Amino acid sequence: MKRQGKRLLGLLLAMLTAASAACARTDPADLSDGPFSVYPEAEADLALPFNAAYRLFGGSDTEHSLVYRFGNEPTYFEWMAQKLAWTDDAAYLNELKEKLLTFPQTDNGYLWSWGTSVYWPTGRGGMHYDGTLRFVSAAAEILRWTGDLAFLDEKDPTAFGEDKALDASEGRTVYEKCAAAMAFAANEMQGDTGLITLTEKAALLADGVTRFDKNEAGELIWDNTGRPGSEGSNYWDNLCFGHTDAYETALYYRALLGMADIERMRGDGDAAAAYTEKAAKMKAAFNETFWDAEKGRYIACVDADGVRRDPGLTFLNTEALAYGLGDEAKAAQIFSWLDGKRAVEGDTVTGRAIYDYAPLLNRFAEKHKMKKALPFVPVSNTVAIEEMTPGEPYWWFSLEGAISVAPGGNAVYGTHLENGGYIFYTLWSELTARARYTGADDVKRRAKELAAVYRCNGFDSDLGGWAEGLTGEFPENGIVSRVFVSSLAGIEAAADALEVRPNLPAGVKRLTVRRLCYRGVPIQAVTSKNDLTLTASQPLAGALRFYPAQAGAYTALLTDENGNERTLALQTDGGALTLDMTAADAVKIEISKG
Repeated sequence: MKRQGKRLLGLLLAMLTAASAACARTDPADLSDGPFSVYPEAEADLALPFNAAYRLFGGSDTEHSLVYRFGNEPTYFEWMAQKLAWTDDAAYLNELKEKLLTFPQTDNGYLWSWGTSVYWPTGRGGMHYDGTLRFVSAAAEILRWTGDLAFLDEKDPTAFGEDKALDASEGRTVYEKCAAAMAFAANEMQGDTGLITLTEKAALLADGVTRFDKNEAGELIWDNTGRPGSEGSNYWDNLCFGHTDAYETALYYRALLGMADIERMRGDGDAAAAYTEKAAKMKAAFNETFWDAEKGRYIACVDADGVRRDPGLTFLNTEALAYGLGDEAKAAQIFSWLDGKRAVEGDTVTGRAIYDYAPLLNRFAEKHKMKKALPFVPVSNTVAIEEMTPGEPYWWFSLEGAISVAPGGNAVYGTHLENGGYIFYTLWSELTARARYTGADDVKRRAKELAAVYRCNGFDSDLGGWAEGLTGEFPENGIVSRVFVSSLAGIEAAADALEVRPNLPAGVKRLTVRRLCYRGVPIQAVTSKNDLTLTASQPLAGALRFYPAQAGAYTALLTDENGNERTLALQTDGGALTLDMTAADAVKIEISKG
């Protein structure tokens, strides 16, 4: 996750510094030219945090951007695809495609943990597995929006280093990389059993042996066992995910659906069906294994000793819901926990304190202490890591002691983004899940809370000690802007069509999305419950499926490049209104009731 290899010194120095004030920023960025707007204007706070996320974390506007353009791991590829594929920023998206094309991969499909290393570059040099899965999801997301099937056939022209066994990607197509990644997940990560289980088998690479040394007991130094003190298996590198791993299993489920779409776009219906069937079986196994009925939430993993580990991971629970792994009943329990309607026995933080930004600000502020609650992003975990076990080893990878949760340590609860702090990007899964299960009005409520924080700090604070993941090396934060596009305006790219399912909160009549791009055509979209307008400067391309709130007769007004108009009569019994936009040869499509 964090670039700890390069920034360990910076981290230690940051421990000695603090924010000068809780709400010191007085000049938040001008968002008047943002891609999102709401009508009536009285509801503008609904769009404000998403415009801010796009402007500060999502676009390539270097004058205003507060985050790096890319991360060093393939796990970032999916996040970058989520924040770029829907936009008209072709240059930025092409950079991402180049990274997918050239990223190193072993012969059996493992995507390197780091851009310059098969293994994680700090600590004991472990392996991160999320990038292998997110690589596939990234490719699928790019293809859904662009329709660029030729990208799948492009061949990697590079080899990193001299060891051809560890970078066998030269000459492989993007499709072959995706297929190899899925094979590694199915076999070495044991996904074909129904769950991702990390064992020594997952440490074996191209030549059938591991590059890990053995300790005095003859055990591999590789250590993704899920036990306390073991290495992290993914982006959340201080947390001891591993063995029967809920995080990797959720990502494999998402990758299976992504690979199904890739095969569908390639025209291989049988392969698509096989991946879809695997995903359905994995969903059932995920819920059977990781759901804790007593606590009403998902656990992190079952370690190599069979112990169920549960730090109360908010991001894992909302991500599972956002991916479609949960259901109405589980979502109700998860949000009753997060929203403070019920407390889970043993949790360090409960109630509205799960969202309260004020304690974090106050801890690092020298003056202007905040006395009122300021709801923002849920803390990453509701159980302090140091309280999960009676003493060392903790369920925490400390980077050989550099980042410690022991008494007096620099990462005790409430001081580190993986232990009582937060990372901004997790709002994407929280709000996506809310839109799906608790409704658009709930998203609107949260958007107003986020708008209040924006007015406080402009989303530009940098607390000492890595307490928050907001600015700097967190380009993934830009995915929060997708909530407005996909969960509210309801615009999403499927394998075969642009789908629009408006999900407007009460009091909102229209939502506008600018800078949209589908099949290479920049579009402005205006959605309401029963109306849709798509406007472009060149003929729209691809297929359209619009799901209005009401059944009945509709009219589509089509305007071509010369201003000529024609109408089509459409009808729905509650499903989609469908239209071949390429055949329509229109630069503007207006669909309305009646």
